[in-house]
Amino acid sequence: MQQSPSPDLSSGLEASREYALTGASGVERFAENFMIVTYDPKIDVGLWLHLGTWPDDFGIFEDQVIISLPGDEGQLSMYAYRRPAAEERPAGANLRLRCVEPFKTWTASFDGLVTHSSDQEMRSGRLRDGAKELARIELTATMQAPVWDAHQSASSRYGGGSMEEQVWASSHYQQLYTVEGTVTLRGKTQPFSGTGMRDHSRGRRGHGMDQWGGHVLATAWFPHSRRGFGLQRMWTPEGRVTLDTAFVTVDGQLHHAGIVEAPKLERLQNRGEQLTIKLQSDLGVHEFLCTTIRTHYTTPQKPLGMAFGADFDGPYGIYAPGHGHWLWDGDSAYGLIERSARLKPGSE
Repeated sequence: MQQSPSPDLSSGLEASREYALTGASGVERFAENFMIVTYDPKIDVGLWLHLGTWPDDFGIFEDQVIISLPGDEGQLSMYAYRRPAAEERPAGANLRLRCVEPFKTWTASFDGLVTHSSDQEMRSGRLRDGAKELARIELTATMQAPVWDAHQSASSRYGGGSMEEQVWASSHYQQLYTVEGTVTLRGKTQPFSGTGMRDHSRGRRGHGMDQWGGHVLATAWFPHSRRGFGLQRMWTPEGRVTLDTAFVTVDGQLHHAGIVEAPKLERLQNRGEQLTIKLQSDLGVHEFLCTTIRTHYTTPQKPLGMAFGADFDGPYGIYAPGHGHWLWDGDSAYGLIERSARLKPGSE
């Protein structure tokens, strides 16, 4: 029996877009960034893995990792820097990502030292360095939905703003996946099976950060119904929206959507927030209900860099990546909920 061809998940993007650049573009503070976020509800572990070139030196990669531990055990985190060989990119000191097949399969591996912190420490200021422990991660991510490209989405009849207005990149796309692998944390190795999102961006980074007011980014893949959604909204300190993009994917088709309602970051709460998202597409109105499972906090620095922990004196506000439990018409999923805002002390 002849096998049907595998679906095209590229959304028209060239396969070359999937691979890391080996040299800078010549644009001032040009950077390239990759992120993989996933959560396994069976073991209650979430992973936020980020690799990016340093804007003032394209040859240096920074790897940033935040690992959500089960229950109220807190998190493990690290960041480090390395100048990898061209054939290793994208890779840092401990984290490496690899495109196996464009828009279909990626792998992620981490082997290094991490520092433990409690939820209360994460909310109470920049994290202090401390005792180190070993962590290892091996994952294979299989893409489940077409690529969601920010430029295409912003240019659609439902979108708004543009990538040209952003201070963190000029091109950006994301994709939903399922993931299998293993994690070794606190001396214990166990299988990891979950869902998540990856992204890839390029462009100037770190210029014009005074125009960063806040953002909300949320995505989830629903394995039972094989549906997914995502949204990304960015705004200036005055509240002017500079990027307004969203999508739903149903029956293997990506539909651009408009944002009707999206939750802003208003306080520091590590778990248990009740959030609502509403999107409008050609298919109708879609409502998504979220209960946050873990929220972590980092603080962008001036002119570049990121410190773990919530610092209200940070020049550009507080950045909060995390994991949530999502409901869509009774269907259940786990996915990313990431927000930032210029909060004032007392928002704990």
